[in-house]
Amino acid sequence: MAVTLKYRIIELLSKDSTELYSVSDISKKLGVAYSHAHTSVSTLAKEGAITIKKIGNVSVCRLDLKQPLALSYLSTIESRKAAEWAAKNPHSSKIIEKIEQAKDNIHSVLIKNNKIILIVPERITGVDFSAFRNRSVMNRTHLLRNRHYYKDCIILHGAEKFWSFMGE
Repeated sequence: MAVTLKYRIIELLSKDSTELYSVSDISKKLGVAYSHAHTSVSTLAKEGAITIKKIGNVSVCRLDLKQPLALSYLSTIESRKAAEWAAKNPHSSKIIEKIEQAKDNIHSVLIKNNKIILIVPERITGVDFSAFRNRSVMNRTHLLRNRHYYKDCIILHGAEKFWSFMGE
């Protein structure tokens, strides 16, 4: 998948969904011309994926995690990251197979520092996740309490659900 400037902007904004970025900030961080960044930001705002707010003389933007299109962009980005991770990791096929078997009981599966993090429904009982080695099992509440730690994980399953939680 060719990574377009729109996807690069969404990825930048997703690093901290509470942060406000001006078009100038975006163009500098991504190393692109201001006019290209401005055009892409305007397109994303028209689509509803980001919101633009005027503060003084500066227009700033942020992701709108309540919009399905923003979640779709993020899901596509996470799919690319997961594919890159799988290509580099020799054990990825076994992990993906285990996710497929347990996906009905899991909201999202993340990986960070070679540790698998399972985000499960609040009141789940009787499910054995021991097939996953080196794992943490948590619910949405724990994820939200520690959202800054988990924001740079690779999402192997349930990217839209993960990002919708992060938007709460």
